Amino acid sequence: MKKLGLASICLAFLLFCTACSGKAGVVSPAENGSQPGTSSSSSAAEVPQDNLHWTNSGIKDGPEDGPGYSVYSKVGYRKASAVFCLSRAKTNLDRKSDGKFINAYAFLGIDVYRGGTQWTNCVDAGLLRSGNGGKWHACANRYLADPDESKWWESSVNLDETHDYRLVLDSSQKDEQITLRVFDVTAGDKMVDSKTLGLYYSKADGSTTSYYDCVSMAFPPDICMDPAGRASTDYAEVLKYNTGEGLYFKNAVLKDAALYDASGSHPWTADRTKDRFLWPTKATGIQYPCITLQSVRKDYEETVNIDLNH
Repeated sequence: MKKLGLASICLAFLLFCTACSGKAGVVSPAENGSQPGTSSSSSAAEVPQDNLHWTNSGIKDGPEDGPGYSVYSKVGYRKASAVFCLSRAKTNLDRKSDGKFINAYAFLGIDVYRGGTQWTNCVDAGLLRSGNGGKWHACANRYLADPDESKWWESSVNLDETHDYRLVLDSSQKDEQITLRVFDVTAGDKMVDSKTLGLYYSKADGSTTSYYDCVSMAFPPDICMDPAGRASTDYAEVLKYNTGEGLYFKNAVLKDAALYDASGSHPWTADRTKDRFLWPTKATGIQYPCITLQSVRKDYEETVNIDLNH
């Protein structure tokens, strides 16, 4: 996801590199040292889960406009939920040299299919924090929307950064409609925000939808420069330009992830996952571990650390 205000439309569109872009990647068991569905922290011989060692599968295209990690479900689900432990997250989103900012996101999403392997529509819906004193709040972005509606929605409700929040994204109510709900877990699971939006081609029975979750940072256009200070859309070069500026999004925990179908709620375990995607990968040439992943229970509870300092 991306920045708000004047840049929100451009940034929101670029967000679809994140989850909507259709592909998340997966490290093979041989590469990451663990079998699907197991903890990734128990084997002394395993390869670290970070950008220095990760190769994406190519099944899904995920975010390449900023460091991030996404998990994609198989098709057939009609609701998803996860707890974002906001109280544990640590961020610095302002560049120390000039005060310009990056954005941090934790969200759920839906890819919508109409046959074939390429998504037709999608939505990212969850939580955003911008720099320069911005607060965590809900937002959503759709690839396709009614011409009379904005594709981008942003809440005015600021969240308590000492609390944890459960995100629920639901396409089961009726065809071509989704609802994002935000519950304050710390305050007894009280619903504190919600938004219902149209989503072209989605079916309430889940037959056309695949869900995903994601933790990421995204570069607004004014810091999309290469190391020489020239405007760039090569995000590996943009990442290098923003290295050493004090930017980080640490201890971003998504846990208790669940998927829902006609039979009810299911823990989001590896057998329900289609693919996983991390960016940058070892192929981008970033020479330090700017993003690391700890799988407490693969796909059900993950901790992402993004640190653009070396």
